[in-house]
Amino acid sequence: MPRPTVALRDATTPLTPIEAEAVLALARDAATADGSQPLSEQFRLSVRARDVDGVVHVLALSPDGALVGYAQCRTGDGPASAELVVAPSARREGVGTALLAALPDGMRLWSHATGSAASGASSFAAARGLVPVRSLHVMGRSLRSGPAWPSPSLDPRYAVRSFEPGRDEDAWLALNAAAFAHHPEQGSLRRADLEQRMAEPWWDPAGLILVVEADDPDVLAASHWTKVDPPGGEVGEVYVVAVSPDRQGQGLGRAVTVLGLDHLRGLGLDRVVLYVDEDNVAAVRTYATLGFEDLEVHRQFARPAADVAGAEPTDPTEPTDH
Repeated sequence: MPRPTVALRDATTPLTPIEAEAVLALARDAATADGSQPLSEQFRLSVRARDVDGVVHVLALSPDGALVGYAQCRTGDGPASAELVVAPSARREGVGTALLAALPDGMRLWSHATGSAASGASSFAAARGLVPVRSLHVMGRSLRSGPAWPSPSLDPRYAVRSFEPGRDEDAWLALNAAAFAHHPEQGSLRRADLEQRMAEPWWDPAGLILVVEADDPDVLAASHWTKVDPPGGEVGEVYVVAVSPDRQGQGLGRAVTVLGLDHLRGLGLDRVVLYVDEDNVAAVRTYATLGFEDLEVHRQFARPAADVAGAEPTDPTEPTDH
């Protein structure tokens, strides 16, 4: 196949609805072929939003105009973050290389591949001078068996309630921003991002558990946003656990995590999973003591700092794209 044509879309020239649906269909096809989602939730949401500031969409088109690959790059306070996917039928044809070349210098490329697909993604990255710079662990445990977790223990000055739409959005966003001030993705969540998630089929305000001041229940100390996607499924998720920095050291992270596990078990679910950065040693340790075990690892790749940014790969043999 001839090298694909690359087209860029951004806030000024957003994806059309037809293009957005084609991207999501491509991602579904790749997920079926590889056994893992090529695009993370935030990136899929940005495809549907189409006009998000700081987001660039890259479309790879075959000579007949068919979508054969897609990449997205997101800018924020830290290094630009990117993800890409190539149609299973168009791999080893230079599509991944064309997408990568269209991304800005200095970006960091995520791979969410698992199993044999992860090996292909690592080979693709290595052939283009990219090395692993970050690891995201997927951990899980049974909600019906395995080690028992303790009952939640909270100081009497705290109370527990559920998130109330129309009341708690701004307070929760402030808590989240403070708790994840140094997190390149979670810490940049905005009101529009929250509202987009609240419009998802899986949204359930009862699953966003708040630890508040007993004397002032509008003051948030910690939260545990749980998630069940798809709704009615058997797997829950520890979606976001946030503790106000000025409340650290009080055991709130562990307590609010346990409150969420109790909530998910009460729904009759079979299992629970979570995502945690390898560098967040305290969180990894907490989850391990609660019976979570590693299931898989997602990796982010970038050029070594000493490399010349934007150098073209010299290896003409292209491994499977992901």
